[in-house]
Amino acid sequence: MITVHRPTFVVAAPAQDAEHETEVVPGEEVVVLETQGEWAYVVVPAHSSSKDERGYPGWLPADALTSPVNALLSKARSYLGVPYVWGGTTDTGIDCSGLVFRAAEAIGVRLPRDARDQAAALEPIDLDEVTAGDLYFFAQDPGGRVTHVAIATASPEPDGTRPMIHADGDTMVVVEESMPPERLATLVGAARL
Repeated sequence: MITVHRPTFVVAAPAQDAEHETEVVPGEEVVVLETQGEWAYVVVPAHSSSKDERGYPGWLPADALTSPVNALLSKARSYLGVPYVWGGTTDTGIDCSGLVFRAAEAIGVRLPRDARDQAAALEPIDLDEVTAGDLYFFAQDPGGRVTHVAIATASPEPDGTRPMIHADGDTMVVVEESMPPERLATLVGAARL
């Protein structure tokens, strides 16, 4: 599911002057069924309706939708500054895989809880193909067990810099930073949600 980022009317037809059907608010989830130019045909699961058993149907401007990548990064960033706590999954304390678990949950993706299981559950991608929202995996030894995970916040830069957000067990806090050299030395793979 995708969320909306501003109050928006769901309308009967893909036109500015179409009849209002219902209104959605920031953070509310919709399911996109079709797109037509600048419009998206959606159902709103939280608004039950006899018109569609999945939720209230209608059109809304596509630019009112938060992309899954933006929603994922927004959720991850909501934890910036939260203390690193081994096994944690809340804003009172979270670990690296807990951060990924909660961020993925925000876009409707269910992942295993631990970093090594997250790596095993997802299809790997080449490190040169990483874009914002992809996951980085780290291990102490090449080919060893995955022990850390981070979320890419952008594609790698030409100078090799890899921007990311992660719950850092070294600084004991959730941070957004360029991948430090000591992390880069343990980078073993990447995957896309």
